[in-house]
Formats: sequence, structure tokens, C-alpha cells
Amino acid sequence: MAFLRPQAVAAILRWREAIIGLGAAALGAWWVFTEFGILRWVGVAFVLGGIAIAREGWSRARRPTGGGGPGVVEVDERQITYLSGHGGGAVSVEGLVRVRIVASRDGPYQSDVFWVFTAEDGTALHIPGDATGSEKIFDALAPLPGVDYETAIRASGLVQLGDFVIWEKPGHGKPRIAH
Repeated sequence: MAFLRPQAVAAILRWREAIIGLGAAALGAWWVFTEFGILRWVGVAFVLGGIAIAREGWSRARRPTGGGGPGVVEVDERQITYLSGHGGGAVSVEGLVRVRIVASRDGPYQSDVFWVFTAEDGTALHIPGDATGSEKIFDALAPLPGVDYETAIRASGLVQLGDFVIWEKPGHGKPRIAH
């Protein structure tokens, strides 16, 4: 007989980084307010480190988890590869000009959220948001300056329809003025 339901265990595991960070920050705060000398300064370090860990854990826990959808996403050497029985493709992170999330109402038997990666040559790679390994996409976008992770998290979890630009290469897509 299990002490916790499987859904509760899954939720705890998903939020474990944030829980550990909050625990470390709480322990550090206790030391800051109750101890003297070096342990007080160790407590300050625990508070700061715990807050940083909790913040990152909060961000990761809110991201959608991949799995159950069509295809597999692999990230290797700054290249995002999508493999499925209906096609697929690969795109280099350095060659991207735009990253979008498109939300539709195609479900319940199809994916509702798609990542769309547009390369410099105009080709677009569409990846279902529930493809196995799609959670790795967030980490793959880290080298791109100014990625709007908050919009990506919101767009992945909303039921509203829309086209959300997560990142666009500076100066791309805007009309050029000839001199």
C-alpha cells in the first residue's frame, strides 16, 4: 500500500528543485536569526543559494513536460532534431531567425501546442509541444539573447488560441530602407 498517490508523487518530483531551494533558504534564515558568528554568515549563503535554486526550480516546474505525443525531440550540440513517423527535421540554434509557439484546438487526439522554428533560409520546423523530449527545447534556447521564457510557459499552458513569438533575431523581419 502506497503512502502517497502516484499523482502526488509526480507533483512532488516535478517541484522538487523548488522545494529543496525553499528548504535551504528556510534553514539559512533560521541560522541568520538564531545563531551568531560564522554560522550566521553560512545562513546568509544558504538563504541566497536557496532562493536561486528555488527560482530556477519554480521556472522548470512551470514548463510543460514532454511525452505521450508524436515523435521524439533530441538536442545535441546546439541542434534541435525532431523525429517522427510523419516526418521531422533538424535546425541549428545559430541558424534560427524566429521561434514561435502556435496554440490551436486540434485536440484531443492531436497536439494543441506546436513549437515553430524558422531558419535563415525560410524553412520551418514544427514540433508538437507534447513530443517526447520537448522539455529540452527550453535549455536549447539558452544561447539566444532575449528569449521570452515567460511567454513560452504561458503559451504552452493556456487554452487560448494564438501565435506567440518567443524570440526573433534582432533586425530580422523588419523592412529595410534602401539609401
